[in-house]
Amino acid sequence: MQMRRKFWLSLFATSLIAGTLTAHQAPQPNPSPEAYLVRIRTGSYAGMCIGYCDQETIIEPGSMRSVSRSFSEKKKYPEVKMKNSITKKDWDELKNFLDARVLAAFSGRIGCPGCVDEMVEWVEVEFSDGTKKAVAYNEGNAPPPIAALLQKIRGIGTKPAP
Repeated sequence: MQMRRKFWLSLFATSLIAGTLTAHQAPQPNPSPEAYLVRIRTGSYAGMCIGYCDQETIIEPGSMRSVSRSFSEKKKYPEVKMKNSITKKDWDELKNFLDARVLAAFSGRIGCPGCVDEMVEWVEVEFSDGTKKAVAYNEGNAPPPIAALLQKIRGIGTKPAP
């Protein structure tokens, strides 16, 4: 009986250690010095959800596109798409906002997004050299620089059309 308990205890401990080691991520590469921002993508999703459970916004020079999707019941909840223009000034402000401090906050997965069926939020930036930096986290737990970036994006999305 004692031997069986030790076996299960050691198996449990090994599983915890293996999970912790695999949770560490390799750092995301930085863009080359001559690379420029091509697009910003942001969104959210929830696993156990009915209705529109997957939302994505793509911001590129001159445009902001949003799409809401359903994981199931696609006939009842068809994709909802919206597209708005953004000014060159808004795009330039976003590019300038992405300084080294903000880029450092793109650290991959923070914690265990969605593990307890929480809403997952994510942000990704893509550069002209193909480099991408991303971050994903449970809703409401954005690192401060990412939260500030999202606030800036929301400000662009709420401006009246030119």
